[in-house]
Order: sequence, then structure tokens, then C-alpha cells
Amino acid sequence: MPENNSESKCPPSSCAANTCTAYLPTRAILSKVTEMAYDNYLFEFEQIDPIFSSCLPGQFVELWIPGVGESPISVCSGRVGGTLPLLIRKAGRVTKALFDLKLGDWVGLRGPYGHGFPVELYKGQNVCMIAGGLGVAPLRSVWQYLINHRQDYGRLVLIYGMKHSDEILFADELMALRQSHELELFLAAEDVTVCHIANLDIDAGRVTDLIDVAELSSDMQVAICGPPVMYRFAVESLRRKGIADERIWLSLERHMKCGIGKCGHCFIGGKFACQEGPVFQVTELANMHEVIEYPREKIQI
Repeated sequence: MPENNSESKCPPSSCAANTCTAYLPTRAILSKVTEMAYDNYLFEFEQIDPIFSSCLPGQFVELWIPGVGESPISVCSGRVGGTLPLLIRKAGRVTKALFDLKLGDWVGLRGPYGHGFPVELYKGQNVCMIAGGLGVAPLRSVWQYLINHRQDYGRLVLIYGMKHSDEILFADELMALRQSHELELFLAAEDVTVCHIANLDIDAGRVTDLIDVAELSSDMQVAICGPPVMYRFAVESLRRKGIADERIWLSLERHMKCGIGKCGHCFIGGKFACQEGPVFQVTELANMHEVIEYPREKIQI
């Protein structure tokens, strides 16, 4: 384990002065780490720049580890106050370095970036959120926001699928939501073992099976986040329910890198996902065929 870096000097002037720019991070202190599932932890940062209070559901921030690099991470809270929570899976070089930090260490944060889910457009309407795997993290910001403004929205449905039932994230919060009846919750896993949360039933199946069970109406707005391979089948199932493409919104966050449209990593179909997305309406994907595993003839407008 590395030594605590809380007293070390931060090279970027923005971190030292705690002034925010589009290109340089501001310092934030790691204050709490909570295990969600294997290799998935909720990291909470305090002493964050006030600009992060403007985070909207579906937006993301850039997390910088000195000497290692940066990684885009979705905001997973419907309201950012004194702390910023980020759900992170140990995967690449940056996230592995983050797991080696101690409480009190600092990281660099910049953002928020991108266009998130259109929660203003959703007002007065029924909303369905469909999450696959780690895609539940950005959608957590959506359901928290909608519940915080519950009087502005109609029926709320959350569909959450995963590969293994022991990979469920935010289990305690989901249990509380089920008991509160704030939204309708549907859970499924391809491999169902014993769920470690009592009374949190998980069905055997996939997201598409839950879409069929949920009795969705054609007037629903739909927010989707998950692995790209899921999008094709989810959109097809929603179309069979009579839900128009104009009502379906997909997050393409997996394609991003720098967050400001400079590196070109997320340039897809003539669009920078980090700036014009990461959330896109399905109707916008007609010229972005490489975004998801989806036949071209199916996404022609």
C-alpha cells in the first residue's frame, strides 16, 4: 500500500489553487469507501469544488490519479452536495491505482461533462429505467433525481439485469425502494444464486424478459444504460411494446476518454460522445452504426 498522499503537493496549479478549468482538475479528498460487490466499490470524495453541485443525471466527471492517468466516471447521485460518490470497478490502470489509495488521500476531479438524461423532458410523464450490469450506476442518479422530485413524474419503473445475482449493486437501496413503493422494481440475473439481501427477489432471466413482464405502456420515456450488446435487444423489445424511438435514450459512456472532445477517442458517426452525449436519443443513432451491436436496417429513421 502506498503512503498517504494527503500532504503532498499537487502539480497542477488548479489543484493547488482549487480553481476549476475545463482542462485541469481540482483536488478532492477520499473520505469513504464501501464495498458493493466483488471489485465494485463506492468511493466518496469530499472537499470538492462547488461546480460539482451542478451535476445532472447521466453526466460524468474525469478522475485523475497523479502519475497514473485519468478515467471518465459517471456520476451516480441524483443530488451532489458536500460529497461526490462514484461507483468504480477495478478494471484498468487508473481504477486499480484508486483502489490502492487510503482514506485522506487526494485525487483530481474535473467536470461535470456531457449531456445527461433529459429529466426536464420527462416531467409529467411515466419513466422506465433499464440497467444492465454496471449501467445501474449512472441510472442511480436518474432514479434518485426523479424520486427527489416525485411530484413532477408519473409511474416510475426500474428494470435491472445482471449476469450473476451476487453482482447486484446498491442492494440495500433497492430493498428500501421496493419497500417504499416509490417505483416498481424488476430484477433478473442470468445465473441466480442465493441473494445476500433477504426478501430482495431476483428472477432468472435477462433484461428483455423483465421488459415483457413489466407491462410498459407506449407513452413511457425510457432511459437505458448497460453493455452495448444489450441495447439491440432492449430496443427491439421496447418497440414491440409500441414505444417509439423518440422516447428511448441510450448512454454511450463506454466510448469516452478525455471528456472535452480533444482526443477523438469517442468520435462516432460524426459526433463526440463526450460532448454531444453520452446520452443520445435512439433517433440520433441512424448514422452511428458502430455504437451498438445493432443491424443498420433496424436503426434507419
